[in-house]
Amino acid sequence: MIRRRYSSGGPQRSTIAILLCVANLLSACNSGIGAELPLPARLEVIGTSSDGRREVRCSELRAVQPVVFLAFGQSIASNFNQAPHTPERPSYNIHQGRCFEARDPMAGADGTLGSMWSYLADALPGDLMPYTAFVTIGVGASSVAQWDAGGSLNAHLTVAVRATRDAGFEISYLLWHQGSADRGTTEEAYQSHFRGMIRSIAPYGVLPGSLPGNARVLIAVHTRCGSGGQDVVLAAAQRGLVDPDNGFFPGADTDTVSDNFRYDGCHLSKAGQEKAALLWRDRIMVAARHQPR
Repeated sequence: MIRRRYSSGGPQRSTIAILLCVANLLSACNSGIGAELPLPARLEVIGTSSDGRREVRCSELRAVQPVVFLAFGQSIASNFNQAPHTPERPSYNIHQGRCFEARDPMAGADGTLGSMWSYLADALPGDLMPYTAFVTIGVGASSVAQWDAGGSLNAHLTVAVRATRDAGFEISYLLWHQGSADRGTTEEAYQSHFRGMIRSIAPYGVLPGSLPGNARVLIAVHTRCGSGGQDVVLAAAQRGLVDPDNGFFPGADTDTVSDNFRYDGCHLSKAGQEKAALLWRDRIMVAARHQPR
């Protein structure tokens, strides 16, 4: 049983905050309404994996109905950022049909350092998303063509989607954070590969859209890594994929994150991870409250 104790603001204030958010007042979603409640109960740990991950029963995770995010792309979406983090909020990492407490490095993505997603777990509003779960499958230096049907990473994507659904979880959000490996790619080619990638997971029940049961796809703007400014053609290709009524939304624009927030000129420092998490949070909340016309 999950126990909740209200702060001095009481349940009425928390309910008002939720209603404001649902009524499309984004400032209410971003004003820390999760602070109105203490952290919800964590799930019972049933064991520890060989690499030290604390495992929970997937059946118990399903019972609390977490919001499930599939986070993928290249190294910025993996574990190559500077500061490993363990979320303070109850957040989980679904990997190969098993369920673990989330912590960096996130299982399923490559790299051995930190991610954005562990920070995002703490940034999301707790009243609206008390439990979150992440399926993380990013691969450093990967191109969009590799993720497309027939590409070398497409099976990596489809196997993860199938395993997540076979474990009884519905993926609510796809967080695509990729691009710098495709600098110089034409807008047409990038968008064609992206759409092919999305089509390849439809047979496994992940269908983009803005209606209940659909997955909302968020597409980051990410064209910078190391020397050189923004690839304006590539950024236009990523922005051009946005189509909210059909389930495609803008994701975090990390081209706006300066080198002051990157520890090696490309990957994020701890402050950069925190900043990127807030960018993602804001975009997710916009997607969450979108109503198709």
